[in-house]
Amino acid sequence: MEKKPWYSSSLLIILLACSLTVAGQVRPADFRHLDKLEGTWVMRTKLSLIVEQWRKVNDSTFQGRAWRITGRDSSLQETIQLVRRADGIYYIPTVSDQNNGQPVPFKLRVLKPVGFVAENPQHDFPQKITYRWRDARHLDARVEGKEGKTTAELIFQYEKQP
Repeated sequence: MEKKPWYSSSLLIILLACSLTVAGQVRPADFRHLDKLEGTWVMRTKLSLIVEQWRKVNDSTFQGRAWRITGRDSSLQETIQLVRRADGIYYIPTVSDQNNGQPVPFKLRVLKPVGFVAENPQHDFPQKITYRWRDARHLDARVEGKEGKTTAELIFQYEKQP
């Protein structure tokens, strides 16, 4: 029985690891997958409505706003941008009562026709934001990370308004 050289299997593992890394990268051309985000998305709760409104500003920017509506009162929860830059695509929320009202960039790590994953491991909470389309009218947004010693997760199940 002939013994295989050690370098042939190691080389295969290295090539496989490199191909997986390249496959997971977000390409600027994939920005078009975000077009389906445009419009008004609503999640009904027992006490209120959570609304995200998105509009495409140009070929490299989307602007969004998230509102909580309770009865006749509404409050802006956050403003959001999705921006294509030379070094990647970023999800950038600005929440008035967090981070001194400053925007916090989350870099998209995955962008596919079914959704995206954005991460910022250095942020206090959240560290990961995921948007996933179940179909053309249903969108799930997931915000997750560690808060102190506990792990927290918020799930928003939106329906697109006509």
